[in-house]
Amino acid sequence: MAQRYEIQGGLIRLEKSEISSLIYSRSLWTRGDRMDSYHLFLLLLGLYIAALIAIGLRSSRGQRSVEDFWLAGREIGAANIGLSAAASWLTASALLLATGLFLYIGVGSVWVWVFPNVAGLLIIAGIAKRVRRIPAMTQPELLEIRYHPIVRAPVAVAIAITMVLFAVTDFIGFKLVLATFFGVPPLYAVLLMAVAVSIYVSLGGFRAVVWTDAVQFLFLAGVAVGVAFLATRASVAGGITLAAASASLGSDWWNLFILGGVTGALVLQLALLPGWVAEQDPWQKIWASRDDRAARRGLILGAVLLAVVYLACLVAAVALRGIYPLPAGEIEAEMLYLTFIQESLPGGLVALFAIGFAAASMSCADTFATSGASCISRDIVQRHIRPQASMKEMLVINRALVIVMIAIAAAVALHVESIVEAVIIATVIGTTSYFFPIIGGLFWKRATRWGALAAVIVGGGTQIALISYEKLVLKAPLEAAFPDIAASGFLAEHGVLIGLSLSALVFVGVSLATARPEAARLAPFFEDVGREVYGDGALAADRTDPEYGKIARKIEEKVSGERAHLHLRLDLTPILADGGRIEERLDWSEFLGRLEAEHQAWHELTGKDTIYRLTQPDMLASVKMVRGDRLSIWLSAEPKREMIERQKDEIYLSYQEIQKTLLELGLSATPVG
Repeated sequence: MAQRYEIQGGLIRLEKSEISSLIYSRSLWTRGDRMDSYHLFLLLLGLYIAALIAIGLRSSRGQRSVEDFWLAGREIGAANIGLSAAASWLTASALLLATGLFLYIGVGSVWVWVFPNVAGLLIIAGIAKRVRRIPAMTQPELLEIRYHPIVRAPVAVAIAITMVLFAVTDFIGFKLVLATFFGVPPLYAVLLMAVAVSIYVSLGGFRAVVWTDAVQFLFLAGVAVGVAFLATRASVAGGITLAAASASLGSDWWNLFILGGVTGALVLQLALLPGWVAEQDPWQKIWASRDDRAARRGLILGAVLLAVVYLACLVAAVALRGIYPLPAGEIEAEMLYLTFIQESLPGGLVALFAIGFAAASMSCADTFATSGASCISRDIVQRHIRPQASMKEMLVINRALVIVMIAIAAAVALHVESIVEAVIIATVIGTTSYFFPIIGGLFWKRATRWGALAAVIVGGGTQIALISYEKLVLKAPLEAAFPDIAASGFLAEHGVLIGLSLSALVFVGVSLATARPEAARLAPFFEDVGREVYGDGALAADRTDPEYGKIARKIEEKVSGERAHLHLRLDLTPILADGGRIEERLDWSEFLGRLEAEHQAWHELTGKDTIYRLTQPDMLASVKMVRGDRLSIWLSAEPKREMIERQKDEIYLSYQEIQKTLLELGLSATPVG
C-alpha cells in the first residue's frame, strides 16, 4: 500500500502508523539485541584502541626533543595535515549539531556552524606562510617573539582553559552516544575514552595525534556519509524521494539568509570567525608541517573535507525531514541523528557507527589536550619554572601534562550535561583578548607591546564584564535588556562584537601612541626589515679548516619538502684543572649570559630554554640552541634546500663561539653523531 503523507508548513509529515511500518517495526531492540550490539562494539573498540596505541608506540620512536613531541619534528605532509585538521574540527556533537540545525532552521543555519568551520580553515591557510616562518611552538611563544614576555603567560593560561573546555564537549558527546545506544553509565564511558586517549597521546605526542586523526577522520566521515545514504534509502522506501522531500520543505527552509538577512549573516561571521581563526590547534599543525606548501595545501584539503562531511549532514537532514515530524526544538532535532541510527539499523551497524562517533570524539579530544598542554609546558613550565630542564625532563613533564589535561576534561564532563555555553564564553573571551595582537602582529609593523597588552586587558576585560552582567545582574541574555540594539545583531554571542571593537580600537590607538617596536622583533616577521637588520646574511667560514670538515661530517641532514633539517649534538666534558676534575655540570644561565655578552649574534627571544644565532632574515633557518641532557647541547636549523651549505657554515661558526665560551667555564664541546 502506498504510504500517505501530507505537507504542513512546508514539512513532510508521515502518520505514526507509517513511521512504525517504515522503521520501528523492523528496528525495535530487545534487550538481547542491545547486549549483542554492545559486546560487538566493545570488541571493535578494543581493536580500534589497540591500533591507536600501536600508532602511539610507533610515533614515540626517535622522539628526543620537545619539538619532536609537540610538533612531530616539523615533518608532517599535506595529506596528514588535511585529514587531521578536518578530524579535529569534527566532534561527535558536530555531526549532531550541523544536522540538527539544518533540520530545525534550514540551509540558512550554514552561517551558524558550517561556514565558520570551512572559512576558518581557508583563512588560516591564507596566512600559513607568515605563521610558519616563525619557529614558535605555541601562539603565546609567537607573541613573545613579536612583542614582549609580558603577554605570553596570560594568553597561555587562557588558551589552555579554552582547550580543556573544548575537550570536555568531546567527552560529553562520547558519553551521550554510548548512553543512547547501549545504556553505558557516564563514568564508564568517560573513563574508557580518557584512558585510551591518554595512552596513545602521552606515548607519541603530536605525531600520534596527527596519524590517529587520519584514521579517525575516515571513521567519522564514514558515519556522516553512511547516515545520509541510509536515511535517503529509508525515505525512498517510504515512498518519498529525496527530490520530493527537498521540494516540499518550503521557501523559508531554503532561504540562505533567513537569520537576519545579509546583515545577520555578516554579524554572525564577525562574531564567530575571529575565534575560529585565532584557535591555536590549526596553527600548531602549520608549525608541524614540513614546509609552507604542505601547511597551505593541508588546511585547504581540511576545509574541503569538512565541506564534504557537512554536505552529507545536509542530505541526511532532508531525508530525516521526509521520515520524522518536525522536532519540537533544536536539541530534539540533534537527537534525531542518533534516534535514526538506533531505530533503523541492525545491531552490528549500530556498533560500527558507534566506533565512528568514538573516533570523532577522540580525534578532537587528543588535539585539544595536546594544544592546551603544550601551552602549559612550553609557555609556563619551560619558560618560567624549569628553563634549565633537560630534554629528558621536559619529555616526562610533557607526557604528564597531557594526562593531566585529559583528566581535568574528563572530570568536568562527569559533572555537567552541556558545556556548550561555557565553551562559547571561553572562546569569546579569548577572541576579544588576543585576536588582534596575534593577527595584527603578523601584518602590521607598527603594532607594539603596549598596544597588544592593552588589547588583551581591554578586550578580554570588557567581555568578562559583559558576561558577568548577563549572568549575575540581568540573569538573561543581553538581547533581552536592549532589544533595539539586539535587532542589529550587535549583541550576538554575549556582545562579542563590543569586546572585539574595543580591542581593535585600543590595539591600534595605543600602538600608534607608543614608541615603534625595535627592529630585532620585527625582523623575523617582515622580510624587508630582516634584510635591513641582517643584510644579505653573508658569512665568513673557512671551509679549508680541518675542524670545519670534522663538524660538517657530524651534522645530521634530512630534507623534508622545501626545507632541510640540520642537527648537531655537542657532548660536554670537564677539563682537568689543578691536577683534578672540576664539577661535571653546566650552569645554563651563566653559559647563556657569557655567550650573549661575548657574541652579539646570540639572542634570547623566548627565554633561557632556547637561544638563537640571528644573522639572516629567515629566523626559521637560523641556528637554534637548546639544552639536551645534563651535559649535552643541541644545535638545529631549518634552512631552505638551496641554503643548506650556507647553514652548515653557520653551524660551524656557532660551534666555535660556543666552544670558546665553554672553555671559560671549564668545559669542552665534542661533536657527536
